[in-house]
This record gives sequence, C-alpha cells and structure tokens, in this order.
Amino acid sequence: MKVSVLKDSLVRKFDKKLEAIIREDLKILAEIKTYTIRSGGKRIRPILHYCLCQLLGYSGKYWLDVGAIAELIHAASLLHDDVVDEAETRRGLQSVGSKFGNKTAILAGDYLLACGIDHLNGLGYPELMDIFTQVIKDLSVSELIQMEWEKNPKITLEIYNRVVYGKTASLFGAVTSAAGILSEKQEKEKKKLRQFGIDLGSFFQKKDDAIDYFSPASKSGKVPLKDFYNGLYTYPILLLLERAEKNDKKLVHSLFAKSERSQGDGVVILSLLSRYQIREKMDGEFQNIADNLMKFLNGFPESGIRNLLKDQILKLLEE
Repeated sequence: MKVSVLKDSLVRKFDKKLEAIIREDLKILAEIKTYTIRSGGKRIRPILHYCLCQLLGYSGKYWLDVGAIAELIHAASLLHDDVVDEAETRRGLQSVGSKFGNKTAILAGDYLLACGIDHLNGLGYPELMDIFTQVIKDLSVSELIQMEWEKNPKITLEIYNRVVYGKTASLFGAVTSAAGILSEKQEKEKKKLRQFGIDLGSFFQKKDDAIDYFSPASKSGKVPLKDFYNGLYTYPILLLLERAEKNDKKLVHSLFAKSERSQGDGVVILSLLSRYQIREKMDGEFQNIADNLMKFLNGFPESGIRNLLKDQILKLLEE
C-alpha cells in the first residue's frame, strides 16, 4: 500500500473512533464534536502510535483507541490554548472560542478530556492511565509557565524547553511509550521508545517556531512573523539573544518591549536573524535530530510502515 493511501486510511479510522468516543450529552457538545473532528489536522500523534505498534509486532486492536485518546487530549489542549491566546482562528477555521464563546470552549475542552480518560480507563491498562494523566498535568503546568514567561525578556532556553516538553513533547512521548506498553516490551525498550517520542515532539515544536520566521506563507499556511508581532520569545529569538552582541541584544529587547510591532520592525528582526545565521544554526540542529530519529527507525526491518514514519519526519525537516 502506498504511503499516502495508508495515511488517508488511518486518518479515516481515527476520525471514526473519535466520533464513537466523544459522546453527545448536549446539543452544543454535538456541534463541537463535529467541529473538532472536521478541523482535525494531520493526526500525527495517532499515526505515530499506530506505526510503532506495527513495528513492535502488536496484533491487538487497542492501537486505535489509544491513538484516538491521544488526539482527544491534543484537541482539548488546543481549545484551551485558543482561549488563553485569544485566537480567532484555528487551521483556517473560526476557533471554538470565537464561534461558541470562551466559556463554552473551556468546558468543551474539559469534556473532551473526560471522554478520553473515561474511555482509556475502560481499556484496563493502569500504566496507560498513568502516562496519559501525567501528560494532562504536564500540559497544565507548561501552559502556566508559558503564560508567565512568553513575553518576559528574562526567559531562558531552559524555561522555553520546559514549555516545549509539557505542551508538545510529553504527549509525543506518551504515544510512543504506549506502543511499548501494548506490545508488552521490557522497561528498557519502553524508555527508548519514550525518548524517541520526546525528541520527535521537541523537533516538531521547534520546527514550528522556525516556520514562523523562515518559511513563506504560501508554503506553511501560517501568517509570517505572527509570533514576533504578538511579542512572543520563541526558539529563533532565544538563539539570537544567545549569539547577538550587546547592542543587538538591546535592539531585540527594544522591539519586543513595544506595545505593537510594525512591518519595519519585522524587517529589522529578520535582518538580525540573518546576520547571526540563526536559520543555518537551526537547520543544522534539526538535521542532527532527524538523523538520530532515522537511526532509531532503521533499527526496525524495512517496511511500508517504517517508510511512512520516515516520510513524515523528512516532510517535517523540509518545511
């Protein structure tokens, strides 16, 4: 089966499972359920879980449940994020908060989490309950840290990495280690699987931060320099501050200290990023991470499933 065909088939299966897991206790929840599934994105986390289950030789049926639950947790976090960020849109559509109101979005996110954990509990795997409830804790803690530090000029790479771990890498680590749990692997192998997921999740988030500054809008679909105009200290800026000379550091901080940043300010920040070769530094780092991820996957026999995973990582590298 072609990689694209397999991927499309998996997305349909996960969407169907999400449809079954999310109950419809109220009319508004039925609307949000439809809205959540329709705006679902690439289903990267559940596809990652499925692929690793296959590579590990798991022949059971719970990969579909676990993958869908991971996606529910992710979807709930996005509902909450959009309220915190006052986002009007999500993936080109009106955000749930904008469409239904922020209170509804928060409660709907809580409801999605409850549906996911309730379904997970029914699978009868205490270890899965442990890792996914920890993910929910990590998400909450990292969101609080981000709210405190994302516009603070004293933010450090260490603080940034804590946010990345909690908001993104923790869930990736959970879906990869969950494949080891279902496959009944030894603790040592489950730790390796978890680290693979954490590394991939961190790569995923840092690459997303880089796209904001370095990828054309026509290719990424994102608004260029959105993080900059919002005054957010993300990975490219933190690397710039590490490398920049004293006067240039002051210039960067003066730009972020403004109540609003102009297109001219955007030109200045891009010039500084270019001068200190931040894109080249990040590209080198991302290539090293991708090489290590590929090395891990090359430990499994060649197959269509392995190719699907490698293809996803390569696409991420090329964005």
